[in-house]
Amino acid sequence: MEIVSRLQGHPWFSLIEVAASPGSAGRPLPGTDLKLRPPEGPFAAPLVLSALPSAIAQELEPALAQAGHLVVSNASAHRMRFDVPLIIPEVNPGHIALLEAQPWSGGIVTNPNCSVAGLALALAPLHRRFGVERVIVTTMQAISGAGREGAGDIENNVIPLIPGEEEKVATEPQKILGTMAGDTIDPATFPISATCTRVPVQDGHFLSVAVALAETASVEQAEEALATFRSEEAMDLPSAPEHPIEVLEGAHPQPRLDRGRGAGMTVSVGRLRTCEILDLKFCVLAHNLVRGAAGAALLNAEFAAARGVVPSTVDTP
Repeated sequence: MEIVSRLQGHPWFSLIEVAASPGSAGRPLPGTDLKLRPPEGPFAAPLVLSALPSAIAQELEPALAQAGHLVVSNASAHRMRFDVPLIIPEVNPGHIALLEAQPWSGGIVTNPNCSVAGLALALAPLHRRFGVERVIVTTMQAISGAGREGAGDIENNVIPLIPGEEEKVATEPQKILGTMAGDTIDPATFPISATCTRVPVQDGHFLSVAVALAETASVEQAEEALATFRSEEAMDLPSAPEHPIEVLEGAHPQPRLDRGRGAGMTVSVGRLRTCEILDLKFCVLAHNLVRGAAGAALLNAEFAAARGVVPSTVDTP
C-alpha cells in the first residue's frame, strides 16, 4: 500500500490498474474505486510498478515486458541479469542504456535490495572521490522488511540470519557502482563482507560500515564528499529528496528520529570516524519501505519517464 499512497496526487502518474494474487482478483482496493486484477494482466498502462515475489517475478515480469510494458521492479529476480539496469538515479543514471540491449518490446528496470539502497548511496561519493577497495558491513534490518511471517520471534531478540540477504548485499553495490562497457556493466571490483540481521525496530534499516579506500581521506574530506553529493539527473524528479545523503552529528542516525528525512528518501550517515583496521567507519540509515522499496521504484519510474523510455503503447488482446 506504500506505493499506492505515494501515487495518490502524483504530478506525473495516475493509478489506473492494480493487480494482486489470483485469489484476490475482483476485490476492491481500499481507498480507491479500483478492483484487483490477476497479476498476468492484460493491462493498458504502459508503465507497470512490480512488487511481486521474486519466484513469480522471474517469469511474469519478462512476459509483461514482452507485451510492451516498461516494468519497474522491486523484486530481486532480474537485478543481476546482464542486460537489466539496477538503478539508483542519483548514482548510476547512465545504466538506463541497458534497456537498448533487452530482447523485449518493453523493458525491465530494477531498484536494489532494501539494505543496498542505503549502502550503495553512501558508498557512491566515497568511491568516486577516493576509490573504495574493501567493505565490511553489518545490517540491522527492521521488522517491516520481513513481511507478515518473516520476522520470527523478534521481541527482545536479534535474528542473526536473513536467508539470501547477505548474497545481495555482497554483490548488488558493485553493479550499481560499475561502469558501462558496451551493452553491459563492468562492475566495481571491491569485495564486500556482509552480515545481515533482523532487529526489533519497526521501520528503518541500520548499517554499520567500514571501508578501505584507494586514496587517503580524512574524516573531514569524507564528510564533505558525502554531504555535498548531488545529482542533476535526479534533482527535478518529484520523489527525489533535496539531500540524498545527510551527514548527522552526535548519536545519529536513529531509526525513530531519522528514517523520515526527505519524506523517507534521504539516507542518513553518522558517526563517521577513523577505523582502526580499515580507513573509515560510519553508520547508515535508510527507510526500508521508502528508499528501500516503494519510493525507490517510484523514483525509477519518474527517471524512466524523464528519459523518455516509457513505451507509448502496449500489446493488449
